[in-house]
Amino acid sequence: MFIGLCRGRKNLDAVAPTPSTSSKGSPSQASTPAKSASLSETAPLTVGPSSTSPMAAAAEAEHLFDLRAHGSVPGGRCMYIQSGDTSDFDGYLIAAAGHVIQRQTPDFEYVVAVPERRAWRDKDEPDTNKHDPTYSEEVLATSGALLRHLCPDAMLVKGALNQRNIIPWKMMFNEPENYGPLIRDLPAIDPRWSSLEQLAQRILSPELHSLVLDMNGSMGYLDALVNLIGPEGEKVLGAKMKASGLPLVIMAGVQAEVVAQTLPLPGRDPRATKNAIYYPAAVRVLLRLARSHGIPLLFVTNNVCNKLLKFQDAPEVAVKLGLQGLLRKVGDTWFSLPYLKGKCVPFDWVAFAAMLLYGRKPASMALAHQELWVGKDDPSVLVLRDTAMPADDVVANNVANTERWGVVESVVEINIEMMLQLAKHACSHTAV
Repeated sequence: MFIGLCRGRKNLDAVAPTPSTSSKGSPSQASTPAKSASLSETAPLTVGPSSTSPMAAAAEAEHLFDLRAHGSVPGGRCMYIQSGDTSDFDGYLIAAAGHVIQRQTPDFEYVVAVPERRAWRDKDEPDTNKHDPTYSEEVLATSGALLRHLCPDAMLVKGALNQRNIIPWKMMFNEPENYGPLIRDLPAIDPRWSSLEQLAQRILSPELHSLVLDMNGSMGYLDALVNLIGPEGEKVLGAKMKASGLPLVIMAGVQAEVVAQTLPLPGRDPRATKNAIYYPAAVRVLLRLARSHGIPLLFVTNNVCNKLLKFQDAPEVAVKLGLQGLLRKVGDTWFSLPYLKGKCVPFDWVAFAAMLLYGRKPASMALAHQELWVGKDDPSVLVLRDTAMPADDVVANNVANTERWGVVESVVEINIEMMLQLAKHACSHTAV
């Protein structure tokens, strides 16, 4: 079971939390907050998911893939940069859905930024941060071909190399071995990778008016990008992110009120989650941009995903999400891994659906205001604090050596039928 849980990035933390029972301690004992929170800052939002019939949800889903419909994306050219995750099935699902957004949204550019993950052939090597560039190119060739088939019009950007890897090599999912056979029957295709320099030019172009980012995968590209464009370019980047009117969706975070049950691995803080682990410096950049430009943050945690959208096996995933073609093959491959039996959760899809629904269909999603506490030394530690809950020893431990960043929004519930119909619309409009 230990090996199984380690293979996929999201599945590192697919464990239900244990509620705390202590009533002693407080977060102020563990860390000095940047400012104290008022009750009004952290009160739950007064929205919630309403019941929706499949027919009504299907009709609404089609229009939601046009980001200018019923939304705040302004006129002028808009870009969406998706943080690519090319091991898990759900990374390919949201990549294909981004292609549908690109087709349905006028004057729209779509980018998938894929990190170069650390790769090593010797599965018995104890150093998890070693890197073999040649083997890494094999991994990127496989994932790049899959992405290009699913997103024929997207700008695929390669890099940067992840700062660290925490997964033992013998537990690492092998893309060439598992996904390679899926593309052998397809026409040969060039991924046509673009560089970070080319992405920087597009972002700084006066033709681009607004920009949407997510954190559904490693964001190493963001740290390298701001180094390329410099302080003045970073101001342009932040202003265009703010202009989109959409939040920065972050798939990460642990709840302060429960004992963190992320999978223990050497060198990992148990509060460090998923996408933030692989490139902590990029998380600092992301939070700096959000604070400097007033960009709202919307958190989606693993626990919420496990609660909302969990399936038994690959066939159920295929039926419920409407998978077909290449996506069906990727889904069957990923969710047929034996350790995922009964725990098939398309984590990224919950975050992607939240992005589509935010501010556009408030009756389909329930949100809450919570405090965000960030690790002082390790920004991959992202802790969400519900101030309506009493402080105790567990809270004190979870916010130890962190700083209060501010108040953010987090997803509590999403209408399940709406999520399923959004997936079915995306899958019925995929390129292959």
